[in-house]
Amino acid sequence: MNKIIHLIITAGLVILVGTIVEYNIESKVPNTQIKTYLDSLWWCVSTVTTVGYGDIVPVSNLGRTVAIFYMFFGISMVSLMFFVITNTVYKRRYDKVEIDQRQQQLNQLNELMSRLSEIEEKQAKCLDLINQRK
Repeated sequence: MNKIIHLIITAGLVILVGTIVEYNIESKVPNTQIKTYLDSLWWCVSTVTTVGYGDIVPVSNLGRTVAIFYMFFGISMVSLMFFVITNTVYKRRYDKVEIDQRQQQLNQLNELMSRLSEIEEKQAKCLDLINQRK
């Protein structure tokens, strides 16, 4: 769960940086759709989450280059999130199976120790009988 929290915090910081960078690039360009930080935040979140409404788009070449980076970042973030979640579920399941197997082995070992104790007791009785007959 800590990995997911770290991933969300990292993504939030990257989105914040992207918002500031894209605003500083696009706000000075004529015919821009990004006029406020809120517009830039909307664009960055919709791009990173791979929604991409298209209502706000960068118009400068540098802004579009930043957009390409954020598109790939969004795809990577979603993929990494799925990987972390499935890995966590698999690890919990694997650990449960491993614990069950170890408990089964421990039970088998206890049963074996019990049988060995019985055999030792019988052996001791046999030796006592042999010693009594001599």
